[in-house]
Amino acid sequence: MKLQQGFHKGIWAVGLLLLLAGCSDMPRGEIELTPWRSLTSDEIARAAEAVRSDAGEGVLLFNRISLAEPNKARALAWSPGETPERSAEIAYGHNGIFYLARVDLATGAITSKQPARRGTPRMSSEGEVRPVIETIMQDARILQALSKRGAEPENVLCLPRPLGQFYGGEDAALKRLVKVDCTYIAGDGMLGLPSGNIWARPIEDLSILYSLATGEILQIDDTFQGDDAPPFKLPTDEFSISAIPPRAQLAPVHISRPNGRNFTIADERIAWQGWSFHLRFDARQGTILNNVEMTQPGADPRRIAYEIAMSEMFVPYQDETLHHFYKAYFDMGELGFGLNATPLQKADCPRHAVMLDVVLHSPAGEPSIGEDRICVFEHDPGIPMWRHHEAVYDGIPGLQPHESRPAVELVVRMVATLGNYDYFQDYVFQQDGRLRIRLTSTGIDAVKAVRAVRIDDPSGAEDTRTGALIAPHRIAMNHDHFFNYRIDLDIDGLENNFHRHRLRTETLTDNPYRMSVWRVEPNHVKTERAAETVLNPETPAALTLSSSARQNRMGYPTGYQIMMKPVRPLVDLRDPQYSRAMFLRSNLWVTRYKPDEIYAAGAFVSNSDPGQGLPEFIADDESLVDADLVAWATMGFHHIPVAEDWPVLPAKMDQIILKPRNFYDRSPAADLNE
Repeated sequence: MKLQQGFHKGIWAVGLLLLLAGCSDMPRGEIELTPWRSLTSDEIARAAEAVRSDAGEGVLLFNRISLAEPNKARALAWSPGETPERSAEIAYGHNGIFYLARVDLATGAITSKQPARRGTPRMSSEGEVRPVIETIMQDARILQALSKRGAEPENVLCLPRPLGQFYGGEDAALKRLVKVDCTYIAGDGMLGLPSGNIWARPIEDLSILYSLATGEILQIDDTFQGDDAPPFKLPTDEFSISAIPPRAQLAPVHISRPNGRNFTIADERIAWQGWSFHLRFDARQGTILNNVEMTQPGADPRRIAYEIAMSEMFVPYQDETLHHFYKAYFDMGELGFGLNATPLQKADCPRHAVMLDVVLHSPAGEPSIGEDRICVFEHDPGIPMWRHHEAVYDGIPGLQPHESRPAVELVVRMVATLGNYDYFQDYVFQQDGRLRIRLTSTGIDAVKAVRAVRIDDPSGAEDTRTGALIAPHRIAMNHDHFFNYRIDLDIDGLENNFHRHRLRTETLTDNPYRMSVWRVEPNHVKTERAAETVLNPETPAALTLSSSARQNRMGYPTGYQIMMKPVRPLVDLRDPQYSRAMFLRSNLWVTRYKPDEIYAAGAFVSNSDPGQGLPEFIADDESLVDADLVAWATMGFHHIPVAEDWPVLPAKMDQIILKPRNFYDRSPAADLNE
């Protein structure tokens, strides 16, 4: 038993070292406080101390310490050199009860404090996961279940997963219920671990209901099938450079910048090719853009957006069986996209990228510096910004038949590792005024152990009912990825309008030349409920937020169009998994700005009640006419696994495009140099 305990403490130590790799105690460079700047180490320490002083004795767990949403009017009125108003928002647990508090960072005073309602904060990796592992691996019932399967406890890792509200309704939140399953991790690497893929060998037909609040095992579901049980002592299908003989080395292909970079970074303010924006980092949301502006030569800066950030992500699996039915993860709200940011290494960023550090915090509220968590770089996308060849000018002396201009993009990147998946979050700025919000998924498929080796085996049809064989005895389960972004556009000011320009077919009855054409039918959407938009490729529409105060030279209101693919849930939204993610009801929502409406599925998504977030935000059906508007857009995909997904997923990119629509008088890229 001592060997088992020591081994799993070693496992945890390795995991924690990986999580905190690249952390140090001191930040780099000078700090200038603005209303939007990321929390500093001193501010995190000050906020945590305020909570400690208020709480008194007992067990404290800091789930999240973030910059509180500033008062927008006062923040926009702020000028450099002035002392900004800054507060921290802290989600924390004290003796098993969870709270949301706000601390004035100037005075150290708690200005508000309320119990967490209708859910609880994110699961803390070190603070809550480690006790789960230790408790599980000391329980005689679990050890017996592993023994009858032939699994040596020292070669097994059992990890908790968010659960939702499948057990006990409100009781699920009070007890902070999670499900635990186990995987076989024997290998020949450090501490006997496999070197790359700890997810490859699940131990099937065993799952455990556990309370994070009480530290108790509440239920063990063990449906061991004896000789018919799916095997787990299988090849790990390693993908490290030492495990798979690499193909012949390519001749190096590099992007260089011999004359230096074309962007500037002043603390957290970045400027490039007329773009300027404030970049901040948040424990829950990761990288956030504030005050996105565009300045053309000889003109004043123009506002485009006040804030752009991920609002929530949801990954539901499509297996309804006993040991898998609950698997549906709000990875951002339940785990923390920012706190799970990993150091950027090797191929993560180009060699010429500028690396930026961030401030993280521990479950004890102690700040640390996460080194190299963000990179900023320019690159050539490989296609020109524009091009035209006038063939009728070919061969005519003095005329230039060909014009083209190379494109360069600015990319701001971070990567979060959330369990078996890795997610690249990029903000991509273009010289033609487009801003791409790009989310790239890679990592390892979640697998389920089965009997079949091939689909034509006797159990093949049944084994692949909820997924696809991607390796012998393993299926990757069908699932979805949904990413919702909160996009607070302020096009040329705070007073904006939402237009849904529908493309309509017009039948021509008396025309001698054509039978039908399509027209653009403008529609000024005036209320929040009417703004809910379900995209349909057969009835396309241009979704635009535009200024009520400014027009371009042709008289059109200046605006930006929001573009994404029409991904939708394929199941009934009353399903217990999906009812907590009702933002999926529509592809796009538009609301009137409110400072406390930040998260599309609600502030607390662990064990959360259904129906929170956007459906509640639009319940009052406020006017959207000449108002400060916020758009909520969802991108994503249905993941049908294939053999090529294994052992590691090729990167899959999804994006939301913010495209200027009459924001300019002509193409802003027409003046690019050769």
